[in-house]
Amino acid sequence: MIWLVLVITVVALIAIMRRRKDVERRKYFESKGIKANKPGLFLVTMYKLIMKKLGIVDIIEGMYNEYPEDDKAVGFWDGDTPIIVLKDPDIVKRFCVKEFEHFQDRRTFMSDGMDPLFGNSLFVLRDQKWRDMRATLSPAFTGSKMRLMCDLIVDIGVQMAEFLQKEAKEKGPQTYEMKDLYSRMANDVIATCAFGINVDSLKNKSNDFFLTAKILTDFSSTGKMLRMLLYWMLPKFSDVIGLRLNPEKESNFFRSLVTDAMKYREQQNIIRPDMINLLMEAKKGKLNHTKTEKDTAGFATVDESSAHWKKSDRTWSETEMVAQCFLFLLAGFETMSSVLSFTAYEICANPDVQERLYEEIRTVNENLDNQKMNYETLNKMKYLDMVISESLRKYPPAVVAERECNKDITLDLFEGVPFEFKKKHVLWIPIYSLHWDSKYFPNPEKFDPDRFSDENKSSINPNAYIPFGVGPRNCVGK
Repeated sequence: MIWLVLVITVVALIAIMRRRKDVERRKYFESKGIKANKPGLFLVTMYKLIMKKLGIVDIIEGMYNEYPEDDKAVGFWDGDTPIIVLKDPDIVKRFCVKEFEHFQDRRTFMSDGMDPLFGNSLFVLRDQKWRDMRATLSPAFTGSKMRLMCDLIVDIGVQMAEFLQKEAKEKGPQTYEMKDLYSRMANDVIATCAFGINVDSLKNKSNDFFLTAKILTDFSSTGKMLRMLLYWMLPKFSDVIGLRLNPEKESNFFRSLVTDAMKYREQQNIIRPDMINLLMEAKKGKLNHTKTEKDTAGFATVDESSAHWKKSDRTWSETEMVAQCFLFLLAGFETMSSVLSFTAYEICANPDVQERLYEEIRTVNENLDNQKMNYETLNKMKYLDMVISESLRKYPPAVVAERECNKDITLDLFEGVPFEFKKKHVLWIPIYSLHWDSKYFPNPEKFDPDRFSDENKSSINPNAYIPFGVGPRNCVGK
């Protein structure tokens, strides 16, 4: 009994102290003309997050909608870090584009010691090293390179279609869990495009590549969440004890796939239109943006700012280059399968959308005359692009983007409200909340691909539709 009383007393004291601190922190924002979020109990919130009773969408939506629509920002504290959630799309653009040099990086949430591959990936890199890697890699994602890689992706699509047809023919109509189906397809796409190997995860459900990828890309497991939380709270301690995010066996599996493939291709002079080949060219400094090239990708894509940056002379290590291939796995596995699953759901829930999309696909298929799908034909499928664009609007892969201030500077947060930013202050861009705001997308809960038709898309505020982020640090996978 005495232990129970002691625990309750300690928790009560922590809650009282934190509540007093919260009052002081609210005054910090309010004294600067910014509304402050009314925080819930810290321990309760953390418990709900870890136990998956609460999601980041719930937290951000709560802050975004807490105050009247005319408020352009709301502040809250993450530990000892003040964070400002930007609610106005034009302010988002100003800070992420015009003031980009002061807000280039994300916060450090993982060291290369905790995970050498993820820690050296483009997603985590900071400062000049990030700029150099972005300038090195961005030519690998231009239309001309994607045009070559498209054939590999088409092969996986054909492979999946043939599997489903065979299953239906031999067993009759089948039921599939779409997230699992698309995870396997995404796995096969990444295996061939990023790692240069062919696997069939629909036929061979327990192949090593798929099982290992699932372990490395699962950030929702309680163990991985607790390790990331420990690093967030005690980064130096985590480095001292050698805390690792991912199992060494699985990490080494993918490292060997890439390094062995690179060595073999160099020895045999093999060229294949995939990421390993592009990384080999990037390491040798052979990748460049083609000045005359004009991408014709869909509505959701954005221009590549780094195309105008000076090319880096930095020599990249093997680990740094393998890390970018590893990022292709991390960034593609979950996002690809999620977007496709949500899209499949909406197509089923909206028969009119399904019929219109089917007719476009049927017409294109007839015009192909038994030839394979290609990059040029894909880009001409306007309604398909509208459907995917609306799916990215309603279910953006990234719920929020963040930018960390890199120097002490005073800037207008919004008109008439100057704010003294300190180094390490953070901005949050609430992508999901902007996409679901009725000011920018009327009737946001409705799945309406016609928002992105030629007649309507000009009315969309481009700063409110940012499924791949905004500014030079947008997602290179766009």
